[in-house]
Amino acid sequence: MKMTELHQLIEHHPSVEVQIQSHHEGVYFTVEIILGDMTYCLHGQKGKPLVFRDEDSARNLLQQSGIKQVKSHRVLSRLSTLAQPLLNTGWRAQLA
Repeated sequence: MKMTELHQLIEHHPSVEVQIQSHHEGVYFTVEIILGDMTYCLHGQKGKPLVFRDEDSARNLLQQSGIKQVKSHRVLSRLSTLAQPLLNTGWRAQLA
């Protein structure tokens, strides 16, 4: 879905949800448009998904186009989710 299509969709369907999706633990971000059960990705030229280096860049583009509130969805890998409590306890032990 291109930016112009997103504008038209928001005008006709106010229940459209737009969110910024992280990939590979924040290495890059894309914009997803959710309408009911369907999920679309914001595309640029040649039909390729728009990819952003950080969440703020994606948020700025959407705000410039008139979309004020955007949710963000960060995806963590299973390994980092499992290791996170161990890393946090190790960090506290070093501080003590």
